[in-house]
Amino acid sequence: MRLEEMQLHTSPFLEGYSNGDAEVVRFFDYKSPYDKHEWAKRQQELKRYSFPRQGLTDYLTSYNQKVGSSPKTIENIQKLNAEDSVAVVGGQQAGLLTGPLLVIYKCISTIQLAKQAEKELNVPVVPIFWIAGEDHDMDEINHVMVPKNNTAKKVSLKSASSIKSSASQWEWNRDEVQPWLKEVFRSFGETAFTSDLVAETERILKESDSIVTFFAKLLSKWFSEDGLIVLDSGDPAFKKLQSMMLKEMILHNSEIDKAFNLRTEELCKSGYSAPIEVQDNNAHLFYTKDQERILLYRDENGFSSKEKDFTISKAELLEEAVEHPEKFSNNVVTRPLMQEFLLPVLSFVAGPGEIAYWAVLGKVFSQFNRTMPILTPRLSFTLVTAEVNELLHSKKLTVKQVLENGTEEYKREWFTLNRPIETYETVQSVRAEFTSSYEKLIKLAEDIDPKLLSVADHNLKRILSEIDYMEDKLEQRVRKKVKEPLAEFDEIMLQLKPTGILQERIWNIYQFINEEGSCLVDNLVQYPYQFNGKHKIVYV
Repeated sequence: MRLEEMQLHTSPFLEGYSNGDAEVVRFFDYKSPYDKHEWAKRQQELKRYSFPRQGLTDYLTSYNQKVGSSPKTIENIQKLNAEDSVAVVGGQQAGLLTGPLLVIYKCISTIQLAKQAEKELNVPVVPIFWIAGEDHDMDEINHVMVPKNNTAKKVSLKSASSIKSSASQWEWNRDEVQPWLKEVFRSFGETAFTSDLVAETERILKESDSIVTFFAKLLSKWFSEDGLIVLDSGDPAFKKLQSMMLKEMILHNSEIDKAFNLRTEELCKSGYSAPIEVQDNNAHLFYTKDQERILLYRDENGFSSKEKDFTISKAELLEEAVEHPEKFSNNVVTRPLMQEFLLPVLSFVAGPGEIAYWAVLGKVFSQFNRTMPILTPRLSFTLVTAEVNELLHSKKLTVKQVLENGTEEYKREWFTLNRPIETYETVQSVRAEFTSSYEKLIKLAEDIDPKLLSVADHNLKRILSEIDYMEDKLEQRVRKKVKEPLAEFDEIMLQLKPTGILQERIWNIYQFINEEGSCLVDNLVQYPYQFNGKHKIVYV
């Protein structure tokens, strides 16, 4: 495996944050994400707080044993009982077959950052992956993208229910998922690794009672030997730890909303767009009734749904938080706050979009006398297979050129320099010369017998048709010579920047494991990366 780095300009806000731009970092409590001195500051800050460590380790041990984690992961969970232990946390929704590549990169980032911080701070630092199992947007996670007909095709799995329940509670018929799984692997193509990979994935599928469990088991398969701890935020057992914080969120709900709105207004005044929609009286909490997840809004009687077809008083909601915390879930504003109260978060590993939405949460944390954790931008990668690398060399292109500019410009340049042989003028010249010479035969036929003129004319047409036939054959061969090299430019683009979007947001890791073998993930997670804001180009 070979690594190159480049500065990739994808998000002005992320770039400003990584570079320490004063107009951006002022929205964060820790302003230098790549400075290890910030770790020591955050470590001292965490000593001020208490966490439900025993309940947390009990839950994490039970859940991680359920999803097949290794002894290394269980050992990491036990480290959380130590008062000086801290965590590096990453998270994502539960995508099929682990979702897009960026999910894998979040796991790798979380593991690597925890190792680096533990070495620096000389205290236990464990990697935790927060699975957003309480999310209900099926369309975001119910598919895998596969390359087909020179584009990215979505292979979707239909939900068994239209109810907006959390992903952890979705109905899951494994017999219906299996045909979908086979279709995905057929799209990847047959390789020496396919048979074993499909068999192992089907085995894990049969052991999974939900899309979230399937996701967690796959993450455990690939990363538990590196100590990655997984948790399902939608798990009722995990929600039992949340009652006290839910009460605080209900009691101080208007303050949370006001703090969020003020910070969002400040961000917009600085020239950035609002990363999270602002809605009047949004409670930033969901309540589950009849298996449906309802976003709550404050009103004169307490709380209600947006349509007012569900209402509940503040007192009743507080009672429910104590008696039935499993009925509650957080939105994008309150989830980081809940995470902060449950886990000793040294750093949160965030993508570009997450960095932006955390920017509006500073005042929300302040309401509870907390500071936001260090926001570390996740590692960003582009994988380059040997086949794609060979195509790049043949076109004298670099990955950097493709990621920055695409391939259309280079394709046009190539065509100009390698314009196929001009056939039209040559064929027309031959046709004219032959027709001119044939006039002598026509005159001769007329002199011998005028009745031969029709024969001569028919013969001329037949010979000219043969020239036309030859012209068609020449054109076919010329087009073939041009078509293949031009199609290779399209193949490069499809693999590295499909539909003009970074590979990590489209393709799935199983596409690459199918080509390279399971050692690919091991190689990726073991490589000693630098957290420096640069995009990693990995030649596998």
